[in-house]
Amino acid sequence: MNNIKKYMPGLIFVFIIGWVSKLLNERISPIMQLESLTIGIILGMIIKNTLGIKESFQSGVKFSLKKLLKVGIVFLGFKLNFSAIANLGPRVLLMVVIFVFGTFILVNLLGKAFKIDPKLATLIGVGSSICGASAIVAVTPCIDAKEEDSVLAVSVISFLGAIGVLSYSAVAVISPMTDIQYGIWSGISLQGVAHALAAAFAREGAGEIGTFVKMARVLMLVPVSIILGFIFNKSGTGKRASFPMYVLYFIMAGILASTGILPEILIQFFTELSSWFILIAMIAMGLMVDFKDIKDKGIKVILLGCVLFSVLSVSTYFIILRFFLY
Repeated sequence: MNNIKKYMPGLIFVFIIGWVSKLLNERISPIMQLESLTIGIILGMIIKNTLGIKESFQSGVKFSLKKLLKVGIVFLGFKLNFSAIANLGPRVLLMVVIFVFGTFILVNLLGKAFKIDPKLATLIGVGSSICGASAIVAVTPCIDAKEEDSVLAVSVISFLGAIGVLSYSAVAVISPMTDIQYGIWSGISLQGVAHALAAAFAREGAGEIGTFVKMARVLMLVPVSIILGFIFNKSGTGKRASFPMYVLYFIMAGILASTGILPEILIQFFTELSSWFILIAMIAMGLMVDFKDIKDKGIKVILLGCVLFSVLSVSTYFIILRFFLY
């Protein structure tokens, strides 16, 4: 009961912003195509960096981002279109593997160029290539990185991801990419799960594809944490990150829905619940982006993150546009 009381103010606060986001989306949709998710992130960042957030809201906001996002992803599994995913072919999964390990090679080179500590550069690479802040937090003990480096990496990746969502949502309107191509691009190149989903759902037919590709990247967390543990702990006693079980539940939900056992009305209910949970998580993400905190913590790391994100984003865009013809 105490936990519920602790989370409730923040949950109500985020829910109200979500309701406002949906209302604004309805009002401006005839003039401009801007999804509720994008509006919610913008509102969250504006509120955080102007009015600030009351201490009593903090627990509920963090709960929304860390827990409700995962529940929303699991419920999203009930919308999985396995025939569309099957049509993607093994090339997409191969691209995920190449992307993850290619990112580490690139961030290592950029880290040397910017004269940044290898462990800090690695954390930026982990956040960029796998699943944002959660991957950074999971890998930090695996490579015995400093806690302050972990906080800095999380701040930079969260900031770049939020900017990425807004940029991708704008590109979604003008890009010649098909919905499937855009879903692959969002899923493979944006930092966190929240970022990838927010951008992918800027196009109606891209959301599920983007989610699937992003989940494939999340699964890379375990092997990557083991490899990095051995690299940074010469004794071979490096820890490993735990398996992200919500990815398994997401796939199981899709399999269950595809059997036809569940009534359509229940699947629609889960889908609607998923959209609300993901929206609330996106707003919570926006509420945690502190521009001043990022600016104060290190311009070199921000520059490294910006260069890395620009290279990954632009290169994957043209690769997908040219070679992934769906």
